[in-house]
Amino acid sequence: MTYPQNPQGQPQQPQSGPFPGQPYPASQPYPGAPQQPFAPPAAGQQYPAYPGGPGVYQQKPNGATAIIAGILAILGGIFAIIGVIASVVVIANVHTTMWQFYLTLVVDAVLVGLLFFGGIGLFLHKPAARLCTIIGCGLTIALGIVSVIAASAMTSSLHTSSSAQILGAGIGGALVGMIPPVATLVLAIVKPTADWVNYRPGAPAQQGGYPAPQGW
Repeated sequence: MTYPQNPQGQPQQPQSGPFPGQPYPASQPYPGAPQQPFAPPAAGQQYPAYPGGPGVYQQKPNGATAIIAGILAILGGIFAIIGVIASVVVIANVHTTMWQFYLTLVVDAVLVGLLFFGGIGLFLHKPAARLCTIIGCGLTIALGIVSVIAASAMTSSLHTSSSAQILGAGIGGALVGMIPPVATLVLAIVKPTADWVNYRPGAPAQQGGYPAPQGW
């Protein structure tokens, strides 16, 4: 078999690739493919972050507010137990029919469950514990307000010279007693506490991405 000769008289070798002037099939764009060539980012620009990539985990939030709120909630539960005991003793010995003592007994019994569960659950990242703590603190504040109103009504009916002193002492004591539940309520509401109870060790972040590389 002979090959065609070029003008210089030497035989031409067969070509292994496509014919001259024809591109390789792989260089042809696919139908519907964008015709814009890829351009790397300019100097000083960054690549866009890849959203939600694997290996992106939540960072453990600061639990200072949640821990303090949990401690205060447990202390509030202890005081609620003391209130339950005191109400039972008063009702059993005095045989009173005043509704304030029964209301205090019922509210304190509810507070024992709410604040103990809320205080312990805050240490364990329980979202329900945060809700119970908020409800328990709200009930405690409401009970303090009712106590002030009841004390004012009882004192005004005595018509004695010491009524004003008794009323002032009662209101002052109730206001001082509401400082811990108000502080616990604020600490339980703030966002760091919400982040703490929603944290799950080893769980991937809801919205995250690979860190964007530095610019050239």
